[in-house]
Amino acid sequence: MPVKKKKSALERKLYRVFMLVSTLVILLSLGGTMYFDMLRQRQEMDTMISGIAAYISEGTDVVAMLESGYPSPRVERSLDALCDTIPNISVAVVCDKDGVRFYHTDRLQTGESYVGGEEIPILQGSDPYITIGYGTKGAQRRAFHAVFNKDGEIIGFVMVSVFIGVISARLQSIMLVHLMILGVMLLVSISLSHVSLRYLRSTLMGLQPEELLRRYLRQDVVLSAVAEGLVASDTKGTVLFVNSVARSMIGEDKALEGRPVRELLPDTRQESVLRTGQPEERRSWMVGGRSVLVNEVPIRKDNQSPAEGVLIVLYDRTEMLNMSNELFGARSMIDALRSFNHEFSNKLHVILGYLEAGQTDQAIGVIVNSNLITSQLICQTADQIRVSELCALVIGKMMHAAEQGIELKLMGDSCCIEQDLLIPVSDMTTIVGNLLENAIEELNCHESELREIKFGLYCRPDCNIVVCEDTSTGISPEVLDNMFEKNFSTKGKYRGTGLYVVRRTVRQYGGRIDVETEAGVGSVFTITFTREEANGCIR
Repeated sequence: MPVKKKKSALERKLYRVFMLVSTLVILLSLGGTMYFDMLRQRQEMDTMISGIAAYISEGTDVVAMLESGYPSPRVERSLDALCDTIPNISVAVVCDKDGVRFYHTDRLQTGESYVGGEEIPILQGSDPYITIGYGTKGAQRRAFHAVFNKDGEIIGFVMVSVFIGVISARLQSIMLVHLMILGVMLLVSISLSHVSLRYLRSTLMGLQPEELLRRYLRQDVVLSAVAEGLVASDTKGTVLFVNSVARSMIGEDKALEGRPVRELLPDTRQESVLRTGQPEERRSWMVGGRSVLVNEVPIRKDNQSPAEGVLIVLYDRTEMLNMSNELFGARSMIDALRSFNHEFSNKLHVILGYLEAGQTDQAIGVIVNSNLITSQLICQTADQIRVSELCALVIGKMMHAAEQGIELKLMGDSCCIEQDLLIPVSDMTTIVGNLLENAIEELNCHESELREIKFGLYCRPDCNIVVCEDTSTGISPEVLDNMFEKNFSTKGKYRGTGLYVVRRTVRQYGGRIDVETEAGVGSVFTITFTREEANGCIR
């Protein structure tokens, strides 16, 4: 036998409040209805006795009877039939102007004088009226109407009444009906209260309201305490919940709930998540000046139900990147010092060989070119480019350029981490390697007083920019128009693939190449990738 679940204190309170409100509403509505029904019943009674009095007073037989001065049996039979037809009439009286009764429903009182005194106004020409009088059988509601002859003179009056007891009985029956309706409605309210509580309990998945409240409060504390920012929105893109971490990331003092999520986080892909039901994971955003990693996950009851909203999880990478920078920088510095030490030993052997062979000029050239790259420069490069493949490539190109007497510098504001790359590392390596190699070869092919290459790599979650600037003699218009064509080269046969591969890769990811050149000054290659174009091409 299943155990009946005991109602909680909150459920009992809700039940009592619901019953109290229902009872008050029912009492007010039924009280108002009963009052107006009783008022209407009294008005109907007044209208009835007044109408019957008017009907009798206008009867020709009644007028003739009063003019003759004698009661008429025919009038008595007619009025008796009328009173029997309308059972609510308690008393009907026809009197002349002296108050002598010519007709009374009680035959014993016929011929006596009317002594109530209430007939005086009607005999004096007053409009018909209704009073409360008292007779031998109790209080009555009495309607008075004058009887006129053909000349318009008052020759008597008619009084029709109904006992107050009859009216009270009618009112009591109305009250009894309303009390019965009250009982039925209270029973319905009790049933609805139980049904509502059962529905509430089933809606809350069996949890008691207090337990649900405690869970909500605990959940709110937990969600506000997690290190990740949480933003929940509905299917219309309206923000429903923002925890304290996300609020600090967004950096707005105004209320965030109820606002469009795209207004707060313009890079959201909520529409795609709701349409496909698939999460968007590990995307890099800039939120409030912070670099964050974002997951957008559909909110659903189960795996089969459609998404009812989107939960955006914001991971602040600032502290993580700082720690990563320190670790990566230390490791890069150690690796750079080791490689530089090995390279320095090799250079010493080369210089020693030149000196022993008497080739002093060559030894001096090696020493001068070795000064173009230092351990500090290598460590700085490793600190700014946090992608191992790209860092190794750039340092290798620096050493290769130094051997040719070319100084390859990394621009001081360059910054790149792997999470912010909009294209695969291998393809970015291909672009950077071909640009630097092309610049080195260009400087080797032409004599120039200043042999220098400036390289910049700028990576943000929404944009990647590669800049390569050299101090060559510039590019002629003829070469500029064809230098990205396959196998086109000014350096001889079997060349002309580097810039062609660069352009093909850039086009593959929807990027853009800009070339600026000036004769005798040099050339600048700028390659730009934006997130929307790059992601669209990757898909």
